Amino acid sequence: MSLNYRQQNIIKKLTLGLSIKGPGFTFRDIIYNFKQSVRSFRMFFKVIWNFRGFDYHYTLEVFSVCLKMQLESIREETALKEIDETRVPKEEKIERCLQLLNHIKNDDYLERCGYDYNYEVYFKPIPGSENSTMESTETQEQKKHNNIVREKASEKEDSEWNELWDTLKLEFRSFWS
Repeated sequence: MSLNYRQQNIIKKLTLGLSIKGPGFTFRDIIYNFKQSVRSFRMFFKVIWNFRGFDYHYTLEVFSVCLKMQLESIREETALKEIDETRVPKEEKIERCLQLLNHIKNDDYLERCGYDYNYEVYFKPIPGSENSTMESTETQEQKKHNNIVREKASEKEDSEWNELWDTLKLEFRSFWS
């Protein structure tokens, strides 16, 4: 049952014009849109609450939520479920993108490459001055090892960023089709 023009205008006023699609719009569409809005509000509330436009970390958070929602939707058992030959590779690529996003957001490259944190950093006052100098108990071996690890971590970070963007360039639109 479609709504007539007058009914659509009443609904448009009640919903502030957010839910009307045009001719053939039904009450079931309103219910569906309302449920989707509540679900999206629940999924995005914390991310949007914490969002800060000056830091790309929060943009990655929003994108992660979008990818998680898409992965859930792909995995749902529905009559429109994709065949395994196309669905499984999509799932794997989305999972890999989520994993890469997680590494980027956590900035855990040094830990993953074996950085040695087994030393202390302290401030030593300079005699006859109000200033101090920063010193550490790091040995020469640790310094050499940590410098190598920093280089590896930097390379790993660059390669994972590139992998993420290459995957998105090639596959992004297919995640939603």
